[in-house]
Amino acid sequence: MPDLLRARKSPLKTLFGFGFHLFDLIAYEVLYRFSPARKHWFFNGGYLPLDADYIPHPDFAGEDHCAMMYHQAAHTQIREFGLQPLDILDVGCGQGGGLVYVSRLFPNAALSGTERSLSAVALARRRIRPHTRAQIFQSKSNRLAFANTSFDLVLSVGAPTYFGLTRFVTEAARVLRPGGVISISGGYRQGDHAQIEDELRNAAQANGLVCTSYRDITPHTFASLKADIPRREVQLAKVPWPFSLYAVKWADMPGSAEYDEYETGKRADFAAVFHKPALQDLGV
Repeated sequence: MPDLLRARKSPLKTLFGFGFHLFDLIAYEVLYRFSPARKHWFFNGGYLPLDADYIPHPDFAGEDHCAMMYHQAAHTQIREFGLQPLDILDVGCGQGGGLVYVSRLFPNAALSGTERSLSAVALARRRIRPHTRAQIFQSKSNRLAFANTSFDLVLSVGAPTYFGLTRFVTEAARVLRPGGVISISGGYRQGDHAQIEDELRNAAQANGLVCTSYRDITPHTFASLKADIPRREVQLAKVPWPFSLYAVKWADMPGSAEYDEYETGKRADFAAVFHKPALQDLGV
């Protein structure tokens, strides 16, 4: 989990972290293959209220708050650039709902997505086929399997905190073309926005990027979570034990430590945008 990646090292934490990582990988395979999650388009948190120019999709009924995270990343957060990307990458694309939404914003762009779960890759390839053309790849949690300068726009909702922020920015910068944009969101339990922003800005500078914005979006993600609790309760009741224990924590349900940290202000959800200067801007 992201918190374990940031924890101070100790033999016990290393052992626990390794065991939890294995369980985490297995749980994701089970959730994508057997749980109610496989019947939905999104496996990420949400954002409320919806922007006035959010584009509803009939298949996203009940999940508009989740799709709104992609509207933010691919539209609202990067509107100032007037970007018309030819190639777009969604890192951690889940079931493919984000790619379907982005295809409506940029119908002429070639779309690619990566996901660490083999079950999610198979599910996404099947589900997006009637809606848009996109290539879905299975990937590791620390490297993007693409050539340098392959994309004009790199998006990610949630995945940067699993990569580790510095590693994610480094890899995203590598595959980004000059003039391109990276737009992300993520979150940490017991997070510190000053520390997160500092890490992101340092990573951007080290990789030839300009961090153009950093925002605390926690009030918006918490509003989405509270509105979605009734739907989550119905779905979680269908998840078998012991994976239901993991699912309750993953879903940040009331009574969990994760939900308590939202209520007490310890949660830090953020959105950030990075720009790679075009060659002419660098005097090349």
